[in-house]
Amino acid sequence: MLYPIVRPIAALGERAFFRKIYLSNTDRIPKDAAVILAANHPTAFLEPCILACYLDRPLYFLVRGDFFKVKLFSALLKDLHMLPIYRMKDGGYEKVKENHTTLDACYRALSEHKTIMILAEGRCIHEKRLRPLQKGAARIALGTLEQYPHVGEVYVVPVGVNFTYADQPRSEVMIDFGHPLLASEYLSKYKENANLCLQQFTDDLRNKLEERIVIIDNPADDTLAEQLLQMHRTDYADPLFPAISDSSGPLQREILVTRQLNELADATKETLKNKSDQYFQMLHQYGITDRVFAGTRENTWLNTLALILGFIPFLIGYIWNYPPQWIGDYIARTRIKSVEFKMPVKWAVQTGAYLFYVIGWIVMALVYKAWWLLAAIPLLLVLGYYAIYFVEFMQAVFLSGKAAQIPKAIREELHLQRQEILSLFESGV
Repeated sequence: MLYPIVRPIAALGERAFFRKIYLSNTDRIPKDAAVILAANHPTAFLEPCILACYLDRPLYFLVRGDFFKVKLFSALLKDLHMLPIYRMKDGGYEKVKENHTTLDACYRALSEHKTIMILAEGRCIHEKRLRPLQKGAARIALGTLEQYPHVGEVYVVPVGVNFTYADQPRSEVMIDFGHPLLASEYLSKYKENANLCLQQFTDDLRNKLEERIVIIDNPADDTLAEQLLQMHRTDYADPLFPAISDSSGPLQREILVTRQLNELADATKETLKNKSDQYFQMLHQYGITDRVFAGTRENTWLNTLALILGFIPFLIGYIWNYPPQWIGDYIARTRIKSVEFKMPVKWAVQTGAYLFYVIGWIVMALVYKAWWLLAAIPLLLVLGYYAIYFVEFMQAVFLSGKAAQIPKAIREELHLQRQEILSLFESGV
């Protein structure tokens, strides 16, 4: 009951929370079939929420069992299509035994041609790497064919989830779907040697996931990789709209950048790090970003006029929409310690707060028969969405003004530094 109600509300929240969401190659997900979506796990729960909102089917999820400790929460989570998977630390062996019930539920769901999402890494860590995969996807796929032979096929679709900045709002999400693994092709091997087959299935899934994930092999290269990615995002910036896109171009460019970086010799990396650090330190010194310096400038008189004319509707939208946003920010900032949970909790609390906030205003309008207010609520929500873009535009205009004040000689030096970094990176010498 809750799932179809929450889904559109969450989708609206995600459109405001993220600058852009890319969902590429969704046509690779079979229709009217038993499907497992096996994804990597960079955040606590944003990736399953995004897929639940924008795919053309309801999804069922496997979730950590400790979330189900409170009976009320357990009932709500199950109504949202979530199924518990317990670990030893969630309650010992007695709780782990309950996983058999969850697995049986998964088998039944797949036998009815439903779609299950599994976070294949098992735990979330905010980094641009793929951690060891659990065998759950393979076990459920092959277990379904054993329990329900009439199903014929279970499709395990690799799903690469990538965030430009998983720890920041208004970042970009790039999700790409690969060609599915066919569980039936492993079934005979599974019957001969289950453990060996499960490992092979999982290794094959890992290989397919690696093709659609931004991976930085060496953690020591994280800063350099991010600097290079920023420069490539500037040079190949996508349009702001539409907010939901099916393009795979941005993800493929980011994958190519990190793959090329991974292959560079250590000496070349060290030279690049020194030059890139110097360039970005100078940008920081002048309070600007690479996108503002090397990309589109926003400091024309027309933009200034747009800021003046658009300020009043921005102010109205910003003030009215501020309370639920403040609540989400406060909870995430003061109550959440793990970086992997900060942004998911902030988004979830803001979305929930918006729901109660809007309902409160509607009730107040009905009680006082303020029909004008009832009619104004949708407009105020739209103005809140507008305020997000206005703030970003205002920041771009402000930073462009700062960039224009940089002495000409310094600007020329920065351009030369930037060109030298990109030429060195592309040549790999």
